[in-house]
Amino acid sequence: MADPFSDLLEFIVREYAITDGQKDIDLNASVDEPAAVIEADKRAVVADASDRARELFPAFRTGLLLAFEAQGTGRSEIRLDDRDPEQDAIADALISYLVRFDFAESRSEETEPGHYNYFISVNWDPLYQVAESAGIDLPAALARAASIPGG
Repeated sequence: MADPFSDLLEFIVREYAITDGQKDIDLNASVDEPAAVIEADKRAVVADASDRARELFPAFRTGLLLAFEAQGTGRSEIRLDDRDPEQDAIADALISYLVRFDFAESRSEETEPGHYNYFISVNWDPLYQVAESAGIDLPAALARAASIPGG
């Protein structure tokens, strides 16, 4: 059985992160840059984005569940402290894949020099819409995962 959270992250990476990265290469390539170099750079974007998504997937999944569960307590945002490695990874994943593409909003407050609390609020309607366009029933997946102890 496919994992809907993995499928969602893969879709966001493919349709948004890789597309943006490859457009950036096209826009910043010099006119005398060989096409083979440009294509190699585009392949590197795919590999790098895929590797990073695999690395951040557990934090992405956990972050989505935390944000979903926060709604049940009347909170619209979650707080993540960058001094905690797990929370820092969650903030990194949510900012990289949700905030960057307007599926969430974030703000930060400095807790001590060089350290921050990140407050992230998911924009559920657009995220549910993009999930649906990928064939993922995200509300059902979140509800199922939230009902399992330990998510």
